[in-house]
Amino acid sequence: MGTAIAFVVSLNCPADQSASTWNVVLDVAPDPAVITDASIRERIVATGSPWRVRDIESGIEMLLIPPGKFMMGASIGDDDATAAEQPAHEVTISKPFYLSRTEVTQDQWMKMMGANPSRFQPSEFLAAETAAREVQITEITNTGLTRQEAEQKIGPIQVPFAVTANWPVESMTQEELQSFLKETSLQLPTEAQWEYACRAGTTSVTYGSLDTIAWCGANSQEHTHPVATKVANAFGMHDMLGNVWEWCLDSYSADSYAAGKSGAMDPIGPASATQKVIRGGNWLSLPKTCRASYRIAGAAGHPAYGIRVARNVN
Repeated sequence: MGTAIAFVVSLNCPADQSASTWNVVLDVAPDPAVITDASIRERIVATGSPWRVRDIESGIEMLLIPPGKFMMGASIGDDDATAAEQPAHEVTISKPFYLSRTEVTQDQWMKMMGANPSRFQPSEFLAAETAAREVQITEITNTGLTRQEAEQKIGPIQVPFAVTANWPVESMTQEELQSFLKETSLQLPTEAQWEYACRAGTTSVTYGSLDTIAWCGANSQEHTHPVATKVANAFGMHDMLGNVWEWCLDSYSADSYAAGKSGAMDPIGPASATQKVIRGGNWLSLPKTCRASYRIAGAAGHPAYGIRVARNVN
């Protein structure tokens, strides 16, 4: 992926994007190997902003999502759709925005916050392996062998997950989340932005075969996994479904769609609710909860909840 500086001039990029104070441009034009749909590439180019950038403060890679219209809510023929996902209604995303290509990783969080709140990190796996090994030692010593003999028979502790830096960060409190957003000057996507970016032009329940695109209950071995190891959607976004639930900016209301009208522009949920919307399913999700339109309220501090960050173009 190379940046063609001459193309920046031909695009007449706004000053805040071609010479940005918050990002480094990695690629001005969309890579056809990533954005395979020519019409999406044209829409990205038409925004006049670079496609792929890196946030200077956090080091997070972000891709530009072009404006457009989509049907938000329950997919056609979705038998698992809940009342909170209905009715489906047309929504307009009127402005382009940047969205992190992956869920925020433990390494990216650590660089900004200095501490890792995640459950799934080397110490967790070491503790689990140590406990399992102690059970084995007890079983062997009960047969008459000494502990030393039992340890020699079992061998050294094996921790297959020694490095989790590229795994999604999770389990943060609301206070920690707000501190991270303040430190980076980034924001959570609105619920409408999230679903629009997840669908990436599709109208189906998922944007591909669940096993191909998501770490979920059927394939996760009951833990999160490194980001970007599953197939991306048409916007180049990885793990929009599965791995960890993703916080949205909107407060949650189960009946917020009931008052929704087709043609809504850049909607944001109610400000008075006490819980935020979470989207996308997680490492333990069943197919019925790992869908583009599925929405629930979440409480902070849970190992199933992580974040993906956004930034407005202007």
